[in-house]
Amino acid sequence: MKLRNYLLNIAVLALFGWVMIAYYDSAMEIKSTIDDSNINVFIFSLNVLPIFLFLIVAIPAGVMFTRKQRKDKKGWKEAIFFPTEFRENDEREKALTSKACRNSYISTGIVFPLLAVCMIFQPFVSDYFAAYPIVILMLFPIIQVTAFYLSLKKKLH
Repeated sequence: MKLRNYLLNIAVLALFGWVMIAYYDSAMEIKSTIDDSNINVFIFSLNVLPIFLFLIVAIPAGVMFTRKQRKDKKGWKEAIFFPTEFRENDEREKALTSKACRNSYISTGIVFPLLAVCMIFQPFVSDYFAAYPIVILMLFPIIQVTAFYLSLKKKLH
C-alpha cells in the first residue's frame, strides 16, 4: 500500500465520520423539535460541507481504484468490492499481505477493548460532545488501516 493510498483511505474514513456527526446533529435537532410541543414549525439544519467534501474525495477515489483494477482485467465484482491492497502479483506479495492482515486482525483484539473502555466515559463527555460514540466507532477502522499499512511498510523496508 502506497502512502498516497493510505492517506486517501484515512481521509475518506475521517470525512465519513464527519458526515455521520453532521447527520447525528440534525437528528438531535429533529428530535428536539418533535419533543417540544410548543413549536408548531418543523425546522432543522444540516451541515452540508462535510457531505460535499466526502463526495468530492470519495467519488474520484472510488473511480480511480475501480479503473485501476479494471485495467488489471478484474471483473466488476472484484473491482468494486475487493480492496486494492489485496492485489498480489506474486508469492512474496501474498505473504506480505497475509502478514499485514494478521497484524491488523491482532490489532483488533487489542483496540476493541480499549475503545469499549473509552465508551465508559460517554455519559460524562456527551454533554460537551454528543457525537463521541461516532468518533470512537470511526477510530476502529482507522486503527485497522493504520496497522495494515505500518505492517506492510515494515516488511517492505
